[in-house]
Amino acid sequence: MKYLELAGWKINSCDDGPGIRTVLFLQGCSLKCPGCHNEKIQEREGGYLMDLNQVYTEIIKKCHNKRLTISGGEPLEQWDSLKELLICLKKDGFDLCVYTGWQYEQVPHELFELLNYLKVGNYIQSMRDENIHYVGSSNQKMYCRTKQGDWEIMNLMDNV
Repeated sequence: MKYLELAGWKINSCDDGPGIRTVLFLQGCSLKCPGCHNEKIQEREGGYLMDLNQVYTEIIKKCHNKRLTISGGEPLEQWDSLKELLICLKKDGFDLCVYTGWQYEQVPHELFELLNYLKVGNYIQSMRDENIHYVGSSNQKMYCRTKQGDWEIMNLMDNV
């Protein structure tokens, strides 16, 4: 049985990817970016473990519109279990977004097949910009899958 270490949930978020989304926060992040707004969930073993079946059941209960963002902490530090969960959610028609502090080139290739949106880049406090949608600092990028299946960088300044 595989497990994920969870930190918590946010329901009806408009800040964590396009549309109204449910956000699942995973516990643990080794990046420890200065000024991180999720500093309290950086330490591993500070959250609670749930097996993947339990996590899936909670997502079904909480995420009625099937728009889910998985953030952290650093979700990709729990990649093996995260991948299994994403495969199940994708099969069930979820609109999936992952927030990672990793750079685009570091992201496992399999992840791109499972997502609709991907936020990449570590938070840099000196580059903080409150006028950009969905990210905290201007070095971070949000990618979306096109109808053709390609990936493109989103314009995060629209309608600001």
